[in-house]
Amino acid sequence: MRASASQPPQRKPVRLRWWLLGLAVLWVVWLVANPGKRRIEAQMDKAIGLATSCKPREAQGELIALRKTRATPEQLQHVQQVLNDAAADCTRKRQRDKAWRDAKTAVESALAASSFDKARQRLRAFTKRWGDDDNARALRERIEERSPEHPRADGAGR
Repeated sequence: MRASASQPPQRKPVRLRWWLLGLAVLWVVWLVANPGKRRIEAQMDKAIGLATSCKPREAQGELIALRKTRATPEQLQHVQQVLNDAAADCTRKRQRDKAWRDAKTAVESALAASSFDKARQRLRAFTKRWGDDDNARALRERIEERSPEHPRADGAGR
């Protein structure tokens, strides 16, 4: 008995549940501290959304921020390709909007001068180059309504 009294008391071993709890806590800390795929994909989606809404500077800023993360080269290349495609689309949209403003102004001027053929010609040139849309159809109807060749223009309706 004296031999057991000189030995320090034995510690109980750490139970398996405490080991598992410790590993779970470490895993949660790693998930919070590590920029996961979800964060990178959310940032990619934000950059793509900005690019498609014709905000190239903000989209390029997001791409630069993505390069500082752990995004893969394939992800970065995908975002860059979408930015390039969206830039081309936005350029075409800006050109079409400018052409529409110019055509509408020219048609309005021609209508004010009662030059209906010139108004039709200008609108036809726009629709040939850029296609027909609701605005062009509405303007065409206005031209036809105000034109003297139009059946309702002389006031003799059915």
